[in-house]
Amino acid sequence: MPLFNLFARCLPDGIDIYFENVGGKMLDVVLLNMRLHGHIPVCGMISQYNLEEQEGAHNLFCLITKRVRMEGFLVSDYFPMYPKYRDMVLPLIREGKITYVEDIAEGLENAPANKVNRGIENVGKTQRHRVRDLERQRERERGGVGMAEVSNKQVILRDYVMGGFPKESDFEFKTSKIRLNVAQGSKSVVLKNLYLSCDPYMRNRMTNSTGSYVAPFTPGSPIIGRGVAKVIDSGHPNYKKGDLVWGMTRWEEYSLITEPETLYKIEDTDVPLSYYTGILGMPSLTAYAGFYEVGSPKEGEYVFVSAASGAVGQLVGQFAKLKNCYVVGSAGSKEKVDLLKDKFGFDEAFNYKEEHDLDKALKRCLPDGIDIYFENVGGKMLDVVLLNMRLHGRIPVCGMISQYNLEEQEGAHNLFCLITKRVRMEGFLVSDYFPMYPKYRNMVLPLIREGKITYVEDIAEGLENAPAALIGLFSGRNIGKQVVLVARD
Repeated sequence: MPLFNLFARCLPDGIDIYFENVGGKMLDVVLLNMRLHGHIPVCGMISQYNLEEQEGAHNLFCLITKRVRMEGFLVSDYFPMYPKYRDMVLPLIREGKITYVEDIAEGLENAPANKVNRGIENVGKTQRHRVRDLERQRERERGGVGMAEVSNKQVILRDYVMGGFPKESDFEFKTSKIRLNVAQGSKSVVLKNLYLSCDPYMRNRMTNSTGSYVAPFTPGSPIIGRGVAKVIDSGHPNYKKGDLVWGMTRWEEYSLITEPETLYKIEDTDVPLSYYTGILGMPSLTAYAGFYEVGSPKEGEYVFVSAASGAVGQLVGQFAKLKNCYVVGSAGSKEKVDLLKDKFGFDEAFNYKEEHDLDKALKRCLPDGIDIYFENVGGKMLDVVLLNMRLHGRIPVCGMISQYNLEEQEGAHNLFCLITKRVRMEGFLVSDYFPMYPKYRNMVLPLIREGKITYVEDIAEGLENAPAALIGLFSGRNIGKQVVLVARD
């Protein structure tokens, strides 16, 4: 019976704690079956010890979607606890509450035969864990007499893009009609979209895959994403005509939002409104939560950030410098590398596309190793970073953009380093940290106003340029946070 089916039978509600002794295919299937905020103590990977080349773990993206903590450890770190353990376990043994099975080979001459690994065969075909489809259904409301109706240009996803890079031909433009007033008694709001945010996670929404933390887009309907907008009309008591808001909207000129509770009212307008797609929006909270809450930085630590010039990475690097850390970033062009060092204050940076040996590049820039790796990329970069982590290092896993357009994910082969270096690798989703947004905003606004933090945007003008702007994220065409300007007011 395939491993996935066995887990579905034995643990139909999923796994909270997986004590990892095996690695390989078992780990890959377990990752698909972990529950939210699960834990994986990594003790060993016996299935890999006798392989010339380690099997890759292909489902590490589950660390993000399920916010799983995966942490290696060595028992030698815990030897001081032995007296406490002994005093706890001896009564349990004597009372028969714990049992233990041994396989004893007699004679020193039999020691080699029993030491040899007899082999463990992992059988199983991985498949995706099915979860309830959370596709949002757009509510149609009928308006009364005299309501203004205007044309509404929209960006539509033609069909799911299951493999490879998305193309502009995967999108189309349509013009519909929309009423600019809400129906009497409705608590909806009508928005005029001003700025739209292009974010890497949107690639996963273009596929009809299950088991994701966010529902796929609906082919034939407008793209859904975060943006900045102006309230045109409102039936909700928290919003009035003329208010500026940021939050989830649609890729169109005007949007009817039936759940405005997900919107945030913009109170501070002395900074560019586009900042609410980035340094004052979702990407900034991602950087803040991942670095401070998951990364647990200490002054003077060594920090490495991949995709460092993007919407999240540029802020992680600056937060790390505010913490007096030594910061190195990687990016995909000389222009971006110069930006990291000259504008964002990174101590060192390199162009990963020009490095023939990533391991040598990391050892050149971080000869003493890495305490915190802010993971945005996955793939080969993650594998090399694992070799360069310091003892008790942390890896906040934010994204794996190098894997989003592959038909088959690249495997991570150096996970054994989690054990030998006692590294904690933990996925997270920014949505878990939205309650922290007011605290973050109050922290970062003074830094922006005082010029202690800077932010770079790449703004494409016009809704007609939105598909190209989004697609450009996956080839690194953008410099800084990618934004689409729909209307100035």
